[in-house]
Amino acid sequence: MLRTFTPLLLVASLCAQNITAYPQDSIQNGSGNLVPFGVFSSGSFAEGHTQVLVPAPYLPGAGVLMGMWVHCQNVATLTYSSLQITLSPTTATSLTTTFANNLTTPVVVLSATNLTVNYTGQWVQIPFTTPYPHDGVSSLVIDVQKVVVPPFVFATMSTTSNPARSDLPNMVYAFGTPGSGANNATVATISASTLAVRLNWTGPPTMRLLSNPITSGANQFAIGGSITDTVNGTPGSLYLNQVGTALQNMSLPPIVGVWRVNGVTLNLGTLSPAGSAALTIPIPSNPALVGLYLAFESITLDAVTLTPQFTNAADCFLRS
Repeated sequence: MLRTFTPLLLVASLCAQNITAYPQDSIQNGSGNLVPFGVFSSGSFAEGHTQVLVPAPYLPGAGVLMGMWVHCQNVATLTYSSLQITLSPTTATSLTTTFANNLTTPVVVLSATNLTVNYTGQWVQIPFTTPYPHDGVSSLVIDVQKVVVPPFVFATMSTTSNPARSDLPNMVYAFGTPGSGANNATVATISASTLAVRLNWTGPPTMRLLSNPITSGANQFAIGGSITDTVNGTPGSLYLNQVGTALQNMSLPPIVGVWRVNGVTLNLGTLSPAGSAALTIPIPSNPALVGLYLAFESITLDAVTLTPQFTNAADCFLRS
């Protein structure tokens, strides 16, 4: 049976779930990669096996991962004769070239055949058919095996940010032409800047950052620009946003989760009926700030359970 995912079919589910973005929420990225979900118009890169490592600080507390978004930089419709996504917890800080060695406890969250995805040039969600339970402390390996079938159109997926985040672990992959069997490759042949992803959660509160370039081709998180810090959680919950200059790994009872950022308070408030709140932070036009590292985290007091809980963290370097 041919199945199709379109953004309009997902609106109801998105409103009830919390979002993280790795490494950030912008879709104004100057770099892309064909292998994870895309293809070249000639059919090159039609088959691929890719792994992405999302470090623990960028993931929320214990909860359930329901799906992921990717950003195709083109408006395109692709059909996958096979698309399998496998997730695994890990304590590793980088990926090896042997795919199986990176999957310590694999969970197949999507095993689809004859799946059509309509890419709109925006974030597009690929829901999982098997939810993934996250323990709240491990890092995450995302393993993608895809086979794209004709008609082939050029479709490339956003990677990292402008400029690329060289401090984050590279993704690894193998690719081939139709019939090559590259989707079942056991060894990666290339590493490259990581795929940009959104992750969709139920349970824990989340936060994410957005900083678009001021002008086309410019850097994200640039002086003179701005950063938008968005928190998601139970509607009506109290929240507090923090910023610091380092990440840590500590606990702070009775607050649930991992205390990642020991910094200063940016603001506090109440989440909207949609369960969100966004704070826009101007970046001063001061060249002395270029290169400054900033880490963000939020705390929510759940409106229903009255449980205080940390979100995930997100970070950036200020640019010129």
